[in-house]
Amino acid sequence: MTYRRMLAAVALLAVASAAHAEHFEYAVQLTGTYEGGGTGGCTPPFDQPGCPTAGSISGMMSFDTPTNGDGSWLIEPGLTDITNFTTSFGSFSTDLLLGGISVSDGSPSGSVQAIDESESLSFDGAGRTVSYSFGYAGTHGGTGSFTGTLSAVPEPSLALTMLAALAGVVPLARRRGRAAASRPQSAI
Repeated sequence: MTYRRMLAAVALLAVASAAHAEHFEYAVQLTGTYEGGGTGGCTPPFDQPGCPTAGSISGMMSFDTPTNGDGSWLIEPGLTDITNFTTSFGSFSTDLLLGGISVSDGSPSGSVQAIDESESLSFDGAGRTVSYSFGYAGTHGGTGSFTGTLSAVPEPSLALTMLAALAGVVPLARRRGRAAASRPQSAI
């Protein structure tokens, strides 16, 4: 009976590890400059794009790969291998996207852009770097260029699954220790 519980706990840990490789979520911290659209030019005539302004962006980025191993996948309207690509900044969640993501040794990297080329994002999970830029069409469209870091966010469901599996293994180890201590030692 104890071996069955231990095998079940190990199987649960294996399932949890496999599930982690197909969903990626990152906290993103960016700094850079942007120019707002409109007629707030820096120098006369004031009908030019606004002055460059320093700024920062904090947000989240997440996506799912079709398998739980290394590989390369496309992001393309109608042919998308990557699903649920979202960011909490920009319009990536509502735009049609082009690009690709590769996963090597469990670490993703890639680049994604809006089909109208108004926004682009490149990232390297191994190097923990990210760059984001936007440029909206027209004389008075806003532009911006940002670089920064990304940090992996642990999945709550993975953590809970692993804790549940460990909770099943710990009592087994305690029982085994008590059972060994209560057995009589044989005399030789």
